[in-house]
Amino acid sequence: MSFEMRPARHEDVAGIAPWTVDTFEWGDYVSERLPSWIDDPDSHPLVCVDDAGRPVAVANTAMLSPTEAWLEGARVHPGFKRSGMGSAMNRAGTEWARRRGARVARLATEITNIASQRQVEAIGYRHTSSWAQATLVPGERPAVVPGRGLSQANLTDVDACWLSWSTSELARAGREMRAIGWRWRKARPEDLVGAASRGELLQSPTGWALVEHPEPDWLRIGWVISDPDGLPGLIEGLADLGSSMGVDEIGLTVPWLPWVVETLTRAGGTPREILVYTMGL
Repeated sequence: MSFEMRPARHEDVAGIAPWTVDTFEWGDYVSERLPSWIDDPDSHPLVCVDDAGRPVAVANTAMLSPTEAWLEGARVHPGFKRSGMGSAMNRAGTEWARRRGARVARLATEITNIASQRQVEAIGYRHTSSWAQATLVPGERPAVVPGRGLSQANLTDVDACWLSWSTSELARAGREMRAIGWRWRKARPEDLVGAASRGELLQSPTGWALVEHPEPDWLRIGWVISDPDGLPGLIEGLADLGSSMGVDEIGLTVPWLPWVVETLTRAGGTPREILVYTMGL
């Protein structure tokens, strides 16, 4: 099947929205994010169009650091599946990233998405880490252990925090990465410096957490330091924090380890497994 591939335009949003509304049980985010990808100089969104010029596939490549590229939002119209569009956009995106200086490209998919896994493995990606994503509702989760209060870490705490994390089982299981929403890249000490400066790096006797507040009704945690004994108390502290802030949900993304999954489940979450794939460029 022949098709044309080109950079995405703002006028493509209206054509993409109708066939991406039911991608997942909860809907999709691609048509909402596409305008910001188009305007972002560190992103390279592409579309494939049919003979009538209508967008029937879309994908974005973003530079998350000078050497790390992230592939996201790959969607193909149901009527054009198995057309090669997804793989073509991936190759074009990674070539763009390579020219920008990227040495590695990554993407993520749910463990249940077998078709996506087969596709990316066929073009050279390999599964390098697994992550547990869970949502907790403050006030509805059962108590795991008595709550242990969180406090803001200071800049003087950053070195100890980084050393504790970099030698932890969580860092090894997560390949030293942090989650930023549905994106993953290598964690850096300056991440903690920035978080501490903004009051987003929190500590307790049972661990550390980098807590973001991207929307008024939810907290996002994609980086924690703890151990099997301490994580229940850290989760309880985060749940108490959410309750005090009046948020509706707390989203956690933590490397997939048996004791992590058990703790999130006992706290009232239903962890789903996310696979991160990597390819050298």
